[in-house]
Amino acid sequence: MSLAEATDEALVERVKRMAGMAREPFLPAAIDLLSGMSRAILADSETKLVPQYVALAYWMRGAAVKKLAKAFLNTIPDGEILAPRGLALHLPPTNVDTIFVYSWALSALAGNANVVRLPATLSPQAQSLLRVVSKTLADEQQAERNLFGTYDHGGETEREICRNVDLRIIWGGDAKVEKVSQIPIRPDGLTIGFPDRQSLTLISAAAYCSADDEARDDLAARLFNDAYWFDQMGCSSPRLIVWLGDNPECRDDLYNRLEAVIQQKSYIADPAVGMAKFGLANDFLAEGVAASARRYSNELQVAEVSQPKVALQRTTGGGFFGDAQILSLDEVRNFVSRKVQTITHFGFSHEELISLARSIAGVGGYRIVPVGEALQFESTWDGVPLLSHMTRRIVVR
Repeated sequence: MSLAEATDEALVERVKRMAGMAREPFLPAAIDLLSGMSRAILADSETKLVPQYVALAYWMRGAAVKKLAKAFLNTIPDGEILAPRGLALHLPPTNVDTIFVYSWALSALAGNANVVRLPATLSPQAQSLLRVVSKTLADEQQAERNLFGTYDHGGETEREICRNVDLRIIWGGDAKVEKVSQIPIRPDGLTIGFPDRQSLTLISAAAYCSADDEARDDLAARLFNDAYWFDQMGCSSPRLIVWLGDNPECRDDLYNRLEAVIQQKSYIADPAVGMAKFGLANDFLAEGVAASARRYSNELQVAEVSQPKVALQRTTGGGFFGDAQILSLDEVRNFVSRKVQTITHFGFSHEELISLARSIAGVGGYRIVPVGEALQFESTWDGVPLLSHMTRRIVVR
């Protein structure tokens, strides 16, 4: 029974039964479930053609999941026994159609029973992914503990569901987190909210200018993956490119190579998005936020900004980048806020990145990863160690 097929009364009764279906964390059956789902995604004629689904499948490989489990279990002190949190409710965003699987997968590993409320309308791609997920759950006889579908927000059905929930994970904007959080879950339950986020890319101009053509092309391809897989609307998709050092020729070279990748990948922006980018560029120019703007194509527009903080806050998606220059990494602190999630980087040493992390600690920026890994999901997200929150601890002395 899916949520779409259930009456409100049957749905609530189903969720109540699921509240008692949690299991011991990291059982071999849970690892095998994710491994089997990984193989199914890579074997399916539709999902295997979608790059972000292939990345999801590799993340769920048996070896990768075992490594993840081992690393987490090594953090548990002697005298503490892991237990599942119970029943988890996942509320994924509408703009990143893999988050619902990543969020569910970690919780399933933690032993929880899971309800995943999906958007009312799914893209054809997302429908194909959901089909593979549902079939794998049925084949592995795990469908009773894991429910995917939709229900109306704000009504009594949602309130009845939430009364049984031990863990609620809200992925979405500030307004969604605030609104949903007003509905109570179990008194000892935990709600984790992932609100609006912004991300940027940091490039050493000296490193880029000294790189050969192969390295430059590779960087452009990885930047494309970070920005365009979800139309630049993912929270970790960069909307601002910050250059340490100034070399206009090298900056233009990167954008020309990015434009070549866009053409190669046959990415096409909606005409309305193209008009929105044109409008935002002119707004930036009129307001003094940008000194110049260049339209490389309908899919790529770059505004040279003097106010990077403003450029981070305003975007259209679909290939609009602010472009800023700094003379020292210390300047990053000036435009990073608690809204900033991911900083991708190119051309910096490990020591420089550690220094950057320390300088922005407590200010913002929760992930500092290489260009090309912006959308790579991790069990610590937005500074939150998810597996720790998805489990409980029993102290034994």
